[in-house]
Amino acid sequence: PGFRTYDGEGVILYAESADSTSWFLLALRDGKIEIQFKNELWTKVTTGGKAINNGEWHIITVEELENIISVKIAKEAVMNINNPRSLFKPANGILETKVYIAGLPRKIENIIKPINPRLDGCIRGWNLMNQGALGVKEVIQGKQSKHCLVSVERGSYYPGGGVARFFMNYNDSTNGEWFANITLNIRSSTGIGVMFSLVNGETVPLAIAIEDLASDFLQGIVVSIHSVTVARLTTKRICTDKNLLISVSVTKSSLVLTANSYTDITYASQAELEKQLSVLDQAMRENPDTYLGGIPADIPVAATPVSAYYVGCMDVTINNQLMDLDGAISKQNDIRSHSCPLVL
Repeated sequence: PGFRTYDGEGVILYAESADSTSWFLLALRDGKIEIQFKNELWTKVTTGGKAINNGEWHIITVEELENIISVKIAKEAVMNINNPRSLFKPANGILETKVYIAGLPRKIENIIKPINPRLDGCIRGWNLMNQGALGVKEVIQGKQSKHCLVSVERGSYYPGGGVARFFMNYNDSTNGEWFANITLNIRSSTGIGVMFSLVNGETVPLAIAIEDLASDFLQGIVVSIHSVTVARLTTKRICTDKNLLISVSVTKSSLVLTANSYTDITYASQAELEKQLSVLDQAMRENPDTYLGGIPADIPVAATPVSAYYVGCMDVTINNQLMDLDGAISKQNDIRSHSCPLVL
């Protein structure tokens, strides 16, 4: 099939025999094609070719020939894997296989080399077992979230329907104190929404959100501790085709908010800020969960000044770590980890 991705690791296709004893995996690792398989003779893992996670279309062909599995990219062989036995054995003269696209059917223990199965990519022009798309097309046409974006760039896209959840350690190993340096590189398509939040139970100790200022030109970026807004930045760059780079640095004694394009930045009074940072300090000792794209649906609306989900493209760096959404503890399915529409 024709295949396009910026993702470096994930499952393109997994097929197994009806009794699950033999299986075949076509995947990406470090952007390169990887084949894993198990049949009655042996198990094998092979990775080869050049990295293809460059956002361009590639035609991948996998053929089982006599005693060999051939893998081609754009009709050029990148792997020939010796295999004296066929991958799958017919039962009663019928060859029956189960095929799974872009993921694994369950938590499979027998994968030879562990892989993160999540894959954000686009496949077109299917031909499975020389039988065309085998109904895949019809299934995908009925699911809007599975449709390919026409043109994409690197980045993560949040359609406004949910969040990605992470466990992060904000403690500094050298002095035992916590700190949070959060950088948000955003291209938003709506004028309101929570981009980053820390959640403890039903409380939101820290959140960074876009606030609707009811202005035709200006939007607000607000930092809140629980329900109190402690910093606000106004900018003209929300809902434009330009990215806005927002930076928030927080410790138990200081909070700094800035961006690469703004008209004004204001903070709560020193006394109020100190009071709220003390509240945040207490919450950080309880290891809150980190959420990107919003706050969980079961959090009371009054817990934070803004509760709407974020809509748009966003890359997040926390304490110098670029967040890979494929590594999230949980993620709403429609969030695209590695592709962002050029037009929002």
